Amino acid sequence: MSLLKAKASRTREKQLDTLNAWQGTLFSALTEFSLGEPVKRIRTFSQSSEDDLLYALRLLAGIRDSVVVIHAPRGCAAAALFHHVERGKGRWIVTNLDDRDTIMGADGKLRKAVKDVNQRYNPELLFIVSSPVVAINNDDIQSVVEELHEELELDIVPIYVTGFASHHAVTGYDTTLHSLLKYLGGKKGKHPHDDRVNLLSIAEHPHDRNEAQRLLLALGLELNTLPDGASKGSFHQAATARLSLSLDQDSANYLGVSLRDEYDVPYSALPRPVGLGATGRWLAGVGKALGLDESAQKLHEQESEKVRHSIGDFTLKGLQVYLSLAPSTAFGVLELVEELGGEVVGITVSRLDQLHKGAIEELSARHPALLIHVADGQPFEEVNIIKRLSPDLYLGDSLHLAQVGRLGIPVVSLRDVPVLGYRGVTALARRISTALLNRSFGEALSRSSLPYKDGWLRRSPNWHIKKEVK
Repeated sequence: MSLLKAKASRTREKQLDTLNAWQGTLFSALTEFSLGEPVKRIRTFSQSSEDDLLYALRLLAGIRDSVVVIHAPRGCAAAALFHHVERGKGRWIVTNLDDRDTIMGADGKLRKAVKDVNQRYNPELLFIVSSPVVAINNDDIQSVVEELHEELELDIVPIYVTGFASHHAVTGYDTTLHSLLKYLGGKKGKHPHDDRVNLLSIAEHPHDRNEAQRLLLALGLELNTLPDGASKGSFHQAATARLSLSLDQDSANYLGVSLRDEYDVPYSALPRPVGLGATGRWLAGVGKALGLDESAQKLHEQESEKVRHSIGDFTLKGLQVYLSLAPSTAFGVLELVEELGGEVVGITVSRLDQLHKGAIEELSARHPALLIHVADGQPFEEVNIIKRLSPDLYLGDSLHLAQVGRLGIPVVSLRDVPVLGYRGVTALARRISTALLNRSFGEALSRSSLPYKDGWLRRSPNWHIKKEVK
């Protein structure tokens, strides 16, 4: 059966056996995934984490000439406000459901909101994003879509997020990509392929996306980048491309697999190009798929030499580093830290699943005893681990960096630091160098006490992680 016939994508748990609670060594992680479906864990105590609605809105904010109707109480629109303030992206309104709407339904409010926002912005695309409240009261969004699509002569795409079907916020990406292809990809089946290459970029740092585009254009490729910066036509063009390339398999896998299975577009799921070695392998993979092996190798040699000249004698030799990042980024940064002479003593990743089995196998061969901690938004567990390991440097993109900083460890936030490609190596080396040289802020922060009592911190970091009993 076609993936896109369903109303929404399956959750990450059902697709990829994704774990959100785990702690152990790389070797034990590899053993579990090699034996089949890993044993699910639950937390008896859990702190805050993002949900699929936030991820859906993050993705939609990057699509050109579009507007989003968030069919929800106004509190759910706070996520869209976050993206608007942080990156200045996205046009949206919220239907502002109240108590009566949650009981009696709010189809009428939705119709009015769509008409009003269409008149105000005259967009090329309109998205209707559902919410946990709508998932419960079961508003008939599909009827509104079909009715107003004809009346307004406007492409309207419903996005069916629920907020509670999955433990993994990244499911919001899958749900959104499912709808985008279903409504904008065009007729299913094989199409004559043109010379375009799909660059699958989802919520990437703009400099990272630009770096990938720069390298691929240097190989003479014609690019169709989506969904970041995409237009309505980008999704239709994606169905006729000669190849899809992923910048981050964690987020783009569903899009790449759907284009391959629904439209016969080959999908090259290459590891994230972080560090000189990984970027070289990424380019080599592109070259092999497109018959540009020699050009890719030459480009890698030229760009690598520029990086070595740029960072000079910068090194992390003798330093122990802790990473807290999305999985594919963490595995890439780990290799980069080792390229720079440092040692990674532990990793926190937001999830772990079958997509990461290859990376775990490769890393386990070199570092079988390396600690890997699976958690999204669980600062207590992470602070407890870091307090015990006492690393020299912390690299992360979480929202609880200040708590880590209170341990007196130099902290580098990667939320706004480009890490991909050759320019990413230079940017990260400079940011790390600054953090290591300027320790005054960290020293001042360390004089603030942690929000956890000593009794809590005496417990093991995985105290609240238990095997699920069925």
